[in-house]
Amino acid sequence: MVHGPVELVTSRDVTLRLSEVVAHPKGMLLRIELTARGRSADLARHETRPLDDPDDPSARWSYLAVNVRVDDLEGVADARHPHSTATAAAADASEYHSAPHYWISDYPESGTITLTAGWKEIGLLPRTRTITLGPNPSMRPTR
Repeated sequence: MVHGPVELVTSRDVTLRLSEVVAHPKGMLLRIELTARGRSADLARHETRPLDDPDDPSARWSYLAVNVRVDDLEGVADARHPHSTATAAAADASEYHSAPHYWISDYPESGTITLTAGWKEIGLLPRTRTITLGPNPSMRPTR
């Protein structure tokens, strides 16, 4: 592990954090955790539900959007292992949890990455955070 955890958003309804960054010789793995509560959890479940009826006009699809900047390269990160769970502790208290993993094929020469994450459909406006990782520990010189 290179870095973690870093809180990106903490509110009454949504918690978003970079749980860890794992360095590899050819890149890095980002693990992000999202927890939504209350109305945001209900919206997240609706946005990610299976869309098995193409004639349903209310059917929608969205997910946590993550943009990553590594040195001079910037792009939308695609979740390699998206999975989510929704639980209801009580009739009026619900929670939605998602823990996607993102593979980034380059480790930053600068030692920093910039993440922008948001999910406007559930009320999470994009937030940007620059994170200092330092040099790639998996590329230590050999003696």
